Amino acid sequence: MINAMKTTIPLSRLRSLLLISMITIGMSSCYSVRLISRDGVAEPDYSNDSQDFYKNKKTNTIDTTIKLGITKGSFELIRDCGPTGFYALEYRVTLGHVLLSGITLGRVRKVKVIYVRLKEDN
Repeated sequence: MINAMKTTIPLSRLRSLLLISMITIGMSSCYSVRLISRDGVAEPDYSNDSQDFYKNKKTNTIDTTIKLGITKGSFELIRDCGPTGFYALEYRVTLGHVLLSGITLGRVRKVKVIYVRLKEDN
């Protein structure tokens, strides 16, 4: 008879492995996609003093939850983009969004969209 050697993993190492796995999954599920027009000029808003891409740009934010059913397979968030169109459009997904969609089997989705319209010509 051959004796099979039992390998045991220490509890502290198992906790570390679990923590690293959770951080990896959490970080990989958070992302944002930004589409930007190269030829346009953003609608200005000089009171917006944020220190990111949206500095001095008039932003519009849609942060909502969408419920999809059997008869409703699609949705529309932005009905009117104005007479000129979009300068930038950003779609964000976080770990919370992914977990909500997974728990509800894709029927409920959390959506966050930030958009900037093009400046109107005078």
